[in-house]
Amino acid sequence: MAKENKYLQYAKSRENRKIDIDLQQIALEYQKLLHKKFCYLFQGNTKVEFQFKMESFYHLLGLHKLSDVSVVKMIENYRMKKDDFFKYILEGKIALDRTDESIVDDEHLVNICDTKRVSDFGEIKAHRFAYFSEKNVLELLLSDPVIDFENSGCDSVIEADKIFFKLHRDKVRNLNLFIGFDQEKGNYFASTFFLEMVRDKYRLKENGDAQPVLYILSRLVVNTMNNRIEDFVIKWENVRKELSFSPYYRAQSRLHTWISNRHIKSSGVGQEIEIQRKLLIAYRGQLEELQRQYSILNLIGSLRNEGEQREQAILELMDYGIDSDSEEELAPYSQMDMKCIGSDKNRIEGKTASLENKLKKFEQFLPELKLLEIEEVIYAYQPYLSNMKLDQKAVSKMIEEYDIYANALLPADFRKVYYGRKAYAEAAATINE
Repeated sequence: MAKENKYLQYAKSRENRKIDIDLQQIALEYQKLLHKKFCYLFQGNTKVEFQFKMESFYHLLGLHKLSDVSVVKMIENYRMKKDDFFKYILEGKIALDRTDESIVDDEHLVNICDTKRVSDFGEIKAHRFAYFSEKNVLELLLSDPVIDFENSGCDSVIEADKIFFKLHRDKVRNLNLFIGFDQEKGNYFASTFFLEMVRDKYRLKENGDAQPVLYILSRLVVNTMNNRIEDFVIKWENVRKELSFSPYYRAQSRLHTWISNRHIKSSGVGQEIEIQRKLLIAYRGQLEELQRQYSILNLIGSLRNEGEQREQAILELMDYGIDSDSEEELAPYSQMDMKCIGSDKNRIEGKTASLENKLKKFEQFLPELKLLEIEEVIYAYQPYLSNMKLDQKAVSKMIEEYDIYANALLPADFRKVYYGRKAYAEAAATINE
């Protein structure tokens, strides 16, 4: 253990020497995340909503650890607000190597980089500052699955409820964003962020068991300044997995034998059926010609026999339009190898039989797959449309006419399209009556 700690200290010092940090730039990256509410729907209908707030910047990036720094002491003694601390960094009044004296009431000014907490400062720079950017955070926030963190049994003092994580390929360790839960206020908040020092430290408990995880079904990002939706994502593979109890899920399971995809689409299966039908016609044409050639060669070989066998071969060759006495008509078959043709015939017969079986299964399970798609679209959108009950026929019409998987409709847009398709379906039903 001592050897491991020495290695980690050495690694931290190595990383620390390489890093050139602009604290104001980090604050500008964080500012891009403000005024956004991230709304998640996880498997099991688990809902989580949180925002990045100005006052969270202080703890998120671990600056509270530098207890001897003047501005940190002021924050901890309630003489400076955390959101003001963030604003001062944006304005350039607080940097790593300087602090505007007008905002400090400490007689002995200690800048951030002058801290005596050298080890903590090195860790903050190497494992937090160096990796914090809007891009990295947004990638984390769509990384799947999410750890449903259980603090008991884990060697950690971090109070977290959920952890977004993603493997950093160069460092071969996870970048982690911890989401806490305030029991009194009943809300979630962005807690802390860093690159772990030991791989999978938070994915595994002390006994080696894996932490439970949650898969993202959908995520909505709302701009809190104008209350408009900025982004909406549905993870259809996870939605389908939630419907594994459905009798129609059998279509996904059985078709997966031929289509290696965790979310098989009926449109793709329909296109594949058309391809298979055309290919089957081609195979049958090849097989018919090979069977013809094989039979003719077999009959030509029987011409060497005497009596009834020869006469029968002559008659059957006539059925193929071949005169057994015509060298010209027999010439095309003189160069053919009956063994090779027999081998080709057997090969095409096998391919034809295999393709016929595949086509039969595709045609059998396509209707069930379409019903499964209707279920999953309703499952994905119904939580966002609580004041309306989605009708299967209207949803089916939407799937047919709109590529809903490639272009996830915002809930409000889904509502508009749905009512249009519902009216169309009702009108069609009336005409049919």
